[in-house]
Amino acid sequence: MIDRSLVETALPGYQVDGELGRGGYGLVLGGQHRLIGRNVAIKVLLDTTNDVGLRARFLAEARVLAELDHPHVVRIHDYVEHQGTCLLVMELLPGGTLRQRLAAGPMSPEATCALGLAAAAALKAAHAHNVLHRDIKPDNMMFASDGLLKVTDFGVAKIFEGTETTASGVLGTPRYMAPEQITGGRLYASTDLYALGGVLYELLARRPLFGRSMSIGALVNHHLNVTPVPLEGIPDAISVTIMRTLAKEPTARFPDATQFALELARAAASTFGPDWLVRSGMKVQLDDEVRRAAQARTSSPDQRIPGPPAPGWSGPQVPQPQPFQPQPFQPQPFQPQPFQPRPQSGGPAGPRPKTDPWVPPRAHTPPQFPPPASPPHNQTPPHNQTPPHNQTPPPASPPGQAQPGAGWWQANPFIPGAGQGPGPGGFSGPARPGPTRVQVPAWPDGPARPSRRPSGQPWLIAGVVLIAVLALILSISLVAAKGRNSGKDPKSAMFEPGVAYAGAALTLPGLDAYDISIDKAGALLVTDWTSHQVRKINPDGTVVTVAGTGTSGFTPDGGPANQAQLDSPATTITDSDGNIYISDSGNQRIRKIGLDGTITTIAGTGTGGFSGDGGLATSAELNEPNGLAIAADGSLYIADYANQRVRKITPDGVITTVAGTGNKGFSGDDGPATAAEFNNPNGLAIAADGTLYVSDLGNKRIRKITTDGTITTVAGNGTYGFSGDGGPATDAGLRIPNVAVGPDGSLYIADYGNQRIRRVGADGVITTVVGNGTEGSTGDGGAATRAQLSSPTCTAVDGAGNLYIADDKNDRVRRVTPGGVITTIAKAR
Repeated sequence: MIDRSLVETALPGYQVDGELGRGGYGLVLGGQHRLIGRNVAIKVLLDTTNDVGLRARFLAEARVLAELDHPHVVRIHDYVEHQGTCLLVMELLPGGTLRQRLAAGPMSPEATCALGLAAAAALKAAHAHNVLHRDIKPDNMMFASDGLLKVTDFGVAKIFEGTETTASGVLGTPRYMAPEQITGGRLYASTDLYALGGVLYELLARRPLFGRSMSIGALVNHHLNVTPVPLEGIPDAISVTIMRTLAKEPTARFPDATQFALELARAAASTFGPDWLVRSGMKVQLDDEVRRAAQARTSSPDQRIPGPPAPGWSGPQVPQPQPFQPQPFQPQPFQPQPFQPRPQSGGPAGPRPKTDPWVPPRAHTPPQFPPPASPPHNQTPPHNQTPPHNQTPPPASPPGQAQPGAGWWQANPFIPGAGQGPGPGGFSGPARPGPTRVQVPAWPDGPARPSRRPSGQPWLIAGVVLIAVLALILSISLVAAKGRNSGKDPKSAMFEPGVAYAGAALTLPGLDAYDISIDKAGALLVTDWTSHQVRKINPDGTVVTVAGTGTSGFTPDGGPANQAQLDSPATTITDSDGNIYISDSGNQRIRKIGLDGTITTIAGTGTGGFSGDGGLATSAELNEPNGLAIAADGSLYIADYANQRVRKITPDGVITTVAGTGNKGFSGDDGPATAAEFNNPNGLAIAADGTLYVSDLGNKRIRKITTDGTITTVAGNGTYGFSGDGGPATDAGLRIPNVAVGPDGSLYIADYGNQRIRRVGADGVITTVVGNGTEGSTGDGGAATRAQLSSPTCTAVDGAGNLYIADDKNDRVRRVTPGGVITTIAKAR
């Protein structure tokens, strides 16, 4: 809440009006200077009393804007600090944002190119003052009353020295972020051009660069590894110019904003004619060189020293970027604020819609950035590398076949105690699929059955049989009860000993599985981000819709869940009583489906933000809630993605933060989790002993929080890549990991960008258990380690040791038996 009187006290010379917008850590109010009548926008940063870094960052924005005096950059009029509140008085832009303008209809190609020139001019001015914007997007491009485009919100800008800088944290909006910005690498002028290219691509193609709805993990992978589909129906000269800004390698893009503007101006002039700027309807103010190029007039000689073409570019030679000269003031020592992962309505996005005709091809494009950190996946491991569990590796089998008998069983990563001798009941022969009926742990090969032709007194035989049946029923009940009360992760169905669905592949219309969990009856709950639904696959193969209508939105609580709208549901989980919880990320809520099928909200107000700790969860703000986990006492843990926190709702409905400071970064290992920094926590899993595991997506790590509140890293070395199999998991390279816990306490990591499922055993050693590292869809019916996956997002393990995988880009749910054989059990139509 904003105390309006405080703002008026801090700005006595201004009349303070209503709210114009909000985002991040503050809001924007309208206002007017009392004497000269100038209308202004007042950006208000919420209380910074306890956050010196945030205050410093806000002050840095004011200093940046004060340095920039350009027609296409928003102007600052004043900056005031009062009682912990920071106020920035700026030029009012009544024309709204570019995103708002697009809501009224598409923009013509001529207008799009003119907008590109205006934005490039703004970036040129910023780069000349050693400032990178780092968050170019339609929401940060606004229009003045006369229609002039203004680039706004340099709140994530970085003051830098020289031609490059290292990001202190990943800031920006994932839809438009360059690869080097995602990985926390060195940033360049071309980093901003990549984002601008993404905006122009979206305007010309009338679709986002990589589809309309995509999970954060998928989006990151596409920016790093997938080449965008070339613009169709757009003149070649313009298309080539835009696509060059989207090169994975910074050196393959235009070296600076001027070179980009010149090339775009020439392309537009050759396509639309010399008077295209007038016809565009866009008001732009350009320097002479760019304006002459836009009018198809000969430019004056370029006085800059030309250089060789950038690597990977076969077009005309362009001058090389000249070093930026550092300005007198230095970067402020502030912590970056968390970026908003999705500017449009919705959660951290999800897999692309199936109805989107602009889906990029599924053919795998080898990673172009960053360079690989390990040998190719098919390279023979070093001769001194010890196989997992110190077992002799099984002999190679032809493609499409499972590994043979005892060798596979003794090294089986899915079975507790594997590698310690023969299998259950002395079995040591060929691999076999998992059981298809409830197994009683006391009798690995099944309970003893009476003789086929019993003898003796009939009443005695009947009594013995009755006692045996009663004992069997009691044993099953005790095992189930023990499991339900064990506190093990419901996401892995460890409270039930049975197997989930194991039949032939089912066809589910529009399937795009993002998350999988298993309920206490052994049913698979499949969360489908694209269709905004949760579906249940029962063990008998029947399929029902649990929640969602297939249309994005929010339906008020209190009605049937299967008639309620969801918006980008991320994770679904079930408690021991059978209640279902959904992180309805786009609606900024956690919702509960009771045993009667009624849906209610148990956390979140529907507004993205951070508030409410210590009070009722229904009055708290969440920001893109994602992963969920349930503890033995019924407490629900939430990965509050964009708030950089893990939060907990106790059974009495009170919400608190149990991990994370709210700042994006990496710190805190071996100390209290509440003092640690995260970088977009997206997944949770809880073990039998109450240990909570967190998928720290941006830090490329899996971290654990023990019951005493101490946090440590258990997998991932912080680098984006593939490495480490056969060694300590803490030395391994991961690419967008998501964690689950198996029946024996092992961790299963959906290593999205590495096209693998990896396992961390009790000894801390990491191995690959599914996937050969190559993106594709082959392998069903054969060994899981030889199969291809396509961007796996999630795993779950049933009580019998069967592993289930959300094979995202293959639009499948796949199953791996304890014998290591992979099959598809659900697929899109």
